[in-house]
Amino acid sequence: MAKIEKSFLTPKWLVVKKMYEEGTNGSDKYGDNFPVDGELNELTVEFVEILGEFTRQFGWDCVIEGVKMDLWKERIWSLVENAGLLPEIAWRDDLETDRLNQMEVDDEDIYEMDLDEMDDKIYNNLK
Repeated sequence: MAKIEKSFLTPKWLVVKKMYEEGTNGSDKYGDNFPVDGELNELTVEFVEILGEFTRQFGWDCVIEGVKMDLWKERIWSLVENAGLLPEIAWRDDLETDRLNQMEVDDEDIYEMDLDEMDDKIYNNLK
């Protein structure tokens, strides 16, 4: 069986993959494995941009060089995560905690009202 020559995306992927495999220290903590502004980060950003352009042009279910787009995206996402190039998204946790705390406060307000206060509040909102 003849080997199919991959002309554009596969060579770029092999460069990114080789750099990761040769330089990793095994940490997936942000900035501990590879420099955040380093060459691997730049290569992965370029690769993601290329995938984005292919997705825009050919759709999310296209096949590039014999590989489904989903697999290309999974490969680069996994590498970026394992290389420690993604910061923690603390603001999401903070927002969720704030939302849950607010829900608790709202629930407590309901139970602190007596029936007369609740009736007044309901009827005043209807007027």
